[in-house]
Amino acid sequence: MNIKEKVSELLKYCSSYQGHTYMVDERREDESFRVVLAEEKEIAENLDKLQFILLTGEAGDGKSHLLRCLRERLEKYRFHIIGDFSELPEKGRLQKQPGGQPDPGKQEVIRTIADIVEGKSDQRIIIAANVGIFTKSVLMYQEQLLDMLNRQHDRVKIINFEKRNLAFDQGVFSRIVETFFTYDRGACTDTDCPHCQNCAYKNNIDFLCSPEGIESIRVLCDTVFLMGEHITFRELLSLLAHLVTLGEGCEERKGQRLDGSYGYENIFGLTEDKILQKISRMDPACKNDTDVDRETSYMDVESCRREKRRRFFEEKNIDKKYKFLTVDYLFEFQTVLKEFEKTPFIASEMIREGVLYQLKRGIGRLTRRGESNMAVKVADTPSMLGDDIQTEFELGNMDIIWHRHGLDFNEPDKAAESGQQNCFGMSYVYDADEADEEKLAEITLAIDYKLFRYLMMADGYFYLSHNSKSIEEYTINTFFRKILKKKQGAYEKMLVKFVGQKESGYCNFSLSMQKMNSMLYRGKKIIKLKKEG
Repeated sequence: MNIKEKVSELLKYCSSYQGHTYMVDERREDESFRVVLAEEKEIAENLDKLQFILLTGEAGDGKSHLLRCLRERLEKYRFHIIGDFSELPEKGRLQKQPGGQPDPGKQEVIRTIADIVEGKSDQRIIIAANVGIFTKSVLMYQEQLLDMLNRQHDRVKIINFEKRNLAFDQGVFSRIVETFFTYDRGACTDTDCPHCQNCAYKNNIDFLCSPEGIESIRVLCDTVFLMGEHITFRELLSLLAHLVTLGEGCEERKGQRLDGSYGYENIFGLTEDKILQKISRMDPACKNDTDVDRETSYMDVESCRREKRRRFFEEKNIDKKYKFLTVDYLFEFQTVLKEFEKTPFIASEMIREGVLYQLKRGIGRLTRRGESNMAVKVADTPSMLGDDIQTEFELGNMDIIWHRHGLDFNEPDKAAESGQQNCFGMSYVYDADEADEEKLAEITLAIDYKLFRYLMMADGYFYLSHNSKSIEEYTINTFFRKILKKKQGAYEKMLVKFVGQKESGYCNFSLSMQKMNSMLYRGKKIIKLKKEG
């Protein structure tokens, strides 16, 4: 198609998010845009052994589209296809024709899935369900099925699109962008348009299909994923369309003066779509320019904005692209995730520098409340004491390990696959069974971008709230309280603090268990009381 026809097609993807009518979803039958994604390929290659397939995620993830693409092969293997699990009645109902079998409801489907997992049924089912609906039905009718599905089964395949990073595979992402932007590459033939010889739409598409353009879009989508947000396939296509048209068609622009406001870099100024709101928050124009070698003067504020945005898109170094975005500690967060791709885990005592050491200091500054010693102090105050008294416990040496998300400590060689990760873990590892020292258990704190940023700010003294409720918001206190319950001797010393002690005249003190001389006192223990600060 020519450039004008292409623009007309792209505008159909630029409608407001809730009003999409021409997207890759259950409503669209047009197959002119077709890219085989990893999920489709994986299912197609394993249909001979699979009996139950669950596709779950948000509307717009492409579940219905995937079912439509696989329908012929699914029918060949006699799969019962449930395109929308939410539409099923709670219980089966009889068909109207005489002698007909009852249509299964959610209850019957869940029971059949349990039989498949247990090897009691040879039926085959594939289900598409939005987030939470399937889990709710399982909890209602067959609660034990959740544990069964969490185990490895050759007969079962669960694809959660919410965990998918569309920007992870560079090759696949490039094919999506190039296929979506395909047109005849010819010049515009609409001679009535004053911009015919210098078409902004054509210029935008040509750049966005270049290596720098594709990588820029991929970095934007990858950043959305790294920050813990989900980008659906529908949102990706909407973003691609907006990058070219900025939501305006040829007829709207014919009478306007051609200037820099039509360029792809202005995507950061759009907010009317859900995905555009996520992108606009990263605007490079809002990032302080820390490159001391650059001595650039700008005519005005708008020129400054445009230059910073273009610099992001035109930068060839991928790592620098991340640095140009206005996202706190994004580059550092990405650095740690990459490190765990190479080294799945590292003991905390081995960390003496780098970003992980900054995180260690951040945790220490949050828990030590400004004290100079290196001990971690954890609040664990019984509710019966109210808000006027706080009790804290000091944790000494702990077997803390920093590691890739999903690592199995009992089988570290079979670590979770690298890539498509937007968090990592910090775990306290201990013997699961005193009789079997080789069997390990762990208490894990998952560190996503939100918690990572909080700890980095604490390390830099940007934000140091010692209020236990503030720390609890990020589950740090809960993590250490769980360790207190498992760590031997952790409760042998307790610090008792009074809120408003100066006004009330009370004094903070500590209580500790002290073992007396074993020869003189036969191992007797006493409580030692000490005045504190």
